[in-house]
Amino acid sequence: MRVQAIGITKRFGSDDAALNGVDVEVRSGELMALLGPSGSGKTTLLRVIAGLETPDSGRVMFGDEDATDIPVRKRRVGFVFQHYALFRHMTVFDNIAFGLRVRGRERPSRAEIAARVGELLRLVQLEEYGRRRPNQLSGGQRQRIALARALAVDPRVLLLDEPFGALDARVRKDLRRSLRDIHDATGRTTIFVTHDQDEALELADRVAILNNGILEQIGTPDEVHDHPASAFVMSFVGESSRLPATVSGGRVLFRDTPVPVTAGIGADGPAALYLRPWDIAFTSGPAGFAGHVVMVRRAAGGRRAEVALDGPDAPHVEVGVPVGASVARGENVRIEIRGGRIFPA
Repeated sequence: MRVQAIGITKRFGSDDAALNGVDVEVRSGELMALLGPSGSGKTTLLRVIAGLETPDSGRVMFGDEDATDIPVRKRRVGFVFQHYALFRHMTVFDNIAFGLRVRGRERPSRAEIAARVGELLRLVQLEEYGRRRPNQLSGGQRQRIALARALAVDPRVLLLDEPFGALDARVRKDLRRSLRDIHDATGRTTIFVTHDQDEALELADRVAILNNGILEQIGTPDEVHDHPASAFVMSFVGESSRLPATVSGGRVLFRDTPVPVTAGIGADGPAALYLRPWDIAFTSGPAGFAGHVVMVRRAAGGRRAEVALDGPDAPHVEVGVPVGASVARGENVRIEIRGGRIFPA
């Protein structure tokens, strides 16, 4: 089921728009992440797609059907909340079966409900937990049950609002793999909200990045990380450092010294130079820029050194530390810039 949000604008009272003309298309069978910081509009967009919020303008399309004015109970969406929202007085079996039992005339038979619940318990790998109650489960198990309950009603679209936010890091990682496996097994069009870039880049087929109600970029994890469309995306997705720069005659200058860039040179004038840790290297020669190490930390399976460059403004940059290299806090060093991206200042 293809899902489109077309020109969605949503305001709450007199505040700035939570969503401002957002256009997003989710392809049939795709797993898409809505990524952004708190207040970016990602949860509001998810709730508009679900029918829990009505947009001030714009349309929501499910396939060729305009779903904008269809009430939430008739949209056939499955919704998984961050805090599970399971019925504490019901067993796991009854929680999963709930949506099927309240269908009225369309309610399946008891045997069909039992078969469907059993199928979903196997899918989420909790076959032996049907008679337990939610308070007898771990957080990760409860979230699996919430996912099974959302799938029970055979939704056209599956929506998840920060589904791993209440879990510890190890459980989140395991559950991310499970969600990807379940998505691949069911082929359900799935949209999930997260502020965790690692989560989005690991799980999603494509990522839609929002900031202050605006869609900044939509693309594959590689596209948004390696080819950011804006300074915000560059700074929000992946590690980066920012230096004040100047563009002059097709060259990029930092402190009047030309530096190479991989993309982004525009018109002459002030600019912002963004650098990934691997765009910077330590050097032992006289070239480059002097500074001192502020701290050394572990990151992404390696080490990063935060270096404060000498000078009145003393900007800080993150530098990748080569395997086996010795770098200590307080050490005087020189760094060279080997690449980067330029965005308007």
